[in-house]
Amino acid sequence: MSCARSRRPWGSRGPGCTKLCRADESWNPRHGSAGFACRIPSSTGTRQLHRAGYASKAEAKAAAEHVGKLLGLAPDETTRCKIGDVIVKVRRGSPMPSLEDIRHKLALGLDPGTPGETAGGWLDGWLDGKRRTKRASTVRGYETHIRVYIKPVIGELPLERVNTGHVEAVLAGVPGSAGTRHRVLATLRAALSAAVKQRRIAWNPCAGIELEAENPPEAKRWTPAEAARFIAGTASDPLGLAFRVMVLSGCRRGELAGLRWDDADLDQGVLTVSRTLLQLGGKLTEGKPKTRAGERLIFLDAETAGLLRDHHDAHVLQALEADDAWQDHGLIFCKPDGQPWNPDHVSRRFKRLAAQAGVPRDQAPRRRTAHRQLADAGRRGGAGAAHAHGRPLGPFGQRSLYACADRGPHGRRRADCGTGPQGRAGS
Repeated sequence: MSCARSRRPWGSRGPGCTKLCRADESWNPRHGSAGFACRIPSSTGTRQLHRAGYASKAEAKAAAEHVGKLLGLAPDETTRCKIGDVIVKVRRGSPMPSLEDIRHKLALGLDPGTPGETAGGWLDGWLDGKRRTKRASTVRGYETHIRVYIKPVIGELPLERVNTGHVEAVLAGVPGSAGTRHRVLATLRAALSAAVKQRRIAWNPCAGIELEAENPPEAKRWTPAEAARFIAGTASDPLGLAFRVMVLSGCRRGELAGLRWDDADLDQGVLTVSRTLLQLGGKLTEGKPKTRAGERLIFLDAETAGLLRDHHDAHVLQALEADDAWQDHGLIFCKPDGQPWNPDHVSRRFKRLAAQAGVPRDQAPRRRTAHRQLADAGRRGGAGAAHAHGRPLGPFGQRSLYACADRGPHGRRRADCGTGPQGRAGS
């Protein structure tokens, strides 16, 4: 394609052109600048394209050649017409689409006229989709990462222009530990991987990013004696039985607050973890456990099962006395009026009681920690909470403690000590 018409450039006579002003002293737009005219294909037929306002003939010629290069990207006449439609729609004075943008859209199989999307717009849409498939707490974490760290850096960039350097800039603005940067990167990587799958971008710029390894301090682990001291010291607290179950099973606070009587088989000494309570934005929300492995069985020792039976009887009396004031949610551990405990309150209460008992209070025992504590108790002959009727509680699972009960309800001895997920336990 060549320039069909070129106006006087801003050269030797540009600003000093004697015809810049008309006789009435108004501006004459046909003088003092350069331009081009050409014919291009479009979906409605051949169109005449006029563009002016360039500072020199060289600039006008370069603009005309750019139009030719854009049309030259088309592999067929249909695509050529679509590119022509894009060119015709460009308003006078606005820049033509770049070769890179049109080439990128064609490589992804997109219509060259598809409007561009910003990274921020894509992230918002991706987040809306995750609200339908992910836990509310997980989505809340995604939303925080996007709002606080990602969108301020790349939110206004065209999605297809995001590169590794931009990702590095996002991570450079994340304060705190390496763990925080790893989580922010994981969020951005997941969002951009979805864009790759939907053919919005050709590759994921997060793929080549390397971060320093996470080196979190090793969690403090209670000794069997500390676990026994804590359980004994909290027995009279309103949440004492709940904390006993937490220490012996490693339940998370939300799992503990979400346990229901429907999930309990006290004759068999088993609790089923199938739901959890989450606090999001000041409201309590019920959801599924954090991981698939979180949906599990907890096998109780005979003493704990007996305490839960007594706790159930006390609940029935509380409900009768409260009458209409009782709000029945079916929870095993709840407030005096039947309302659920706030998970944050459970954590604060745990730490306060742990401090009073003189045991580490940085975090509640997790399942793996509880497993190790009571396994150690069985090997070392630990006392108190680590025994039931003189028999050490042994682990039956790899991640959770499955403590067998050697006596059934009403003191009847069972034929079996109890079976966990891996089969019958030996004594």
